[in-house]
Amino acid sequence: MRKNLNKLATLALSGMMVMSMAVPAFAQDVPFQKRVHTDGKTLAPNTTFNFKVTPAAQAGTYKFEKDGKNVTEATKPGPANGVTITGATFAPEAKKFGEETGADFGIFKSNATIHVDESKFGDLGYYEYDMEEVDDKYEGIYYTKSKFKIYVLKYVDENNATQFITKVVRVKKANGQADNTKVEGVDNNYGRETPPPENPDIPPVTPPETPGTPPENPYDTTHEVTVRKRILGKVANHSDKFEFYVTVVPGDRKGQKGAELYNVEPEGDVNLNGIKAFTASSESAKIVVGDNGGFTITGLTKGDKVFVREGATTYVMTAGAVAGKESYIKELDVQGLTASFNAVKDDAEVDIKNTKDVTTPTGIVMNVAPYAMMLAVAGGLGVVFMNRKKEEE
Repeated sequence: MRKNLNKLATLALSGMMVMSMAVPAFAQDVPFQKRVHTDGKTLAPNTTFNFKVTPAAQAGTYKFEKDGKNVTEATKPGPANGVTITGATFAPEAKKFGEETGADFGIFKSNATIHVDESKFGDLGYYEYDMEEVDDKYEGIYYTKSKFKIYVLKYVDENNATQFITKVVRVKKANGQADNTKVEGVDNNYGRETPPPENPDIPPVTPPETPGTPPENPYDTTHEVTVRKRILGKVANHSDKFEFYVTVVPGDRKGQKGAELYNVEPEGDVNLNGIKAFTASSESAKIVVGDNGGFTITGLTKGDKVFVREGATTYVMTAGAVAGKESYIKELDVQGLTASFNAVKDDAEVDIKNTKDVTTPTGIVMNVAPYAMMLAVAGGLGVVFMNRKKEEE
């Protein structure tokens, strides 16, 4: 019995070994890094960066350097679906500003994956694909306009085993200049005012809204705004506290995969009640602010509309941009106890003002009119009486 069991185990093990040798691995996965650069105050976007891959239209050449020599190899169009790419996904986390951070920058990192289906490649040699990044129109992100090639080499090694090598080469910069640089990832700008020097993409300069003013920085696509409470009026109590409820409605987020987050930092006399970030399109929990207290919201793009709703109050509420920074705020509006606006430049500031003044009583003329009339009649009668008395004398 024991001998039979040993024989069965040996046969099973042998069968597994034969099957593992008979079924080769037909897929090769190559990581391709995506780096998103911010101003260090912006949380990660909630999106996936995708790439379009198509077989080259015709045979071409692959030029590279090997052992100090320039080499040119003939290529052929790659087979359909021989190469596909799973995009690089990012999701925001409160108070996380990147895998790398500095005083004025943050860098988020994630990997796309290049899948090579080896079973689709026939003859040995170089295969060529065109690759470009998909512009998903996520507001604030500058998608790369560079053009890329994916080269897949199928060859036989010294052990007569079939092998594959996959390379990505940038063949054209965003400005149209020819290039031939092997790359292992792609950078995107998301509000970093001065992008890294290795980034070849230069966004177009936006003409200024007001003639004679400097053009807008094309990289500065995310902004911050500070909202403060100002208590005003002759009978206002500057020790009073007010309730704020904040909602940020995002602008154009066509490539959004989930809720956006906006970082928030306290300013002066304020109790954020544990709030670290605002979730897009959701009203926040209660925030308690005192005179000159408030908060700063970061990571806003020009289409993001901020709503600040105030709790019930006996004060008159108004709102306004801080003097000298009126152009930093667009679409400022107050409806009842809710102020709304868009922050379109860095360091924007909005004051939520609450005023309580002395109220002039109404109806006072009606209340004193009878007495005034009685005094007027009495005075008139007195004059008549005195005149008659003089005449009699």
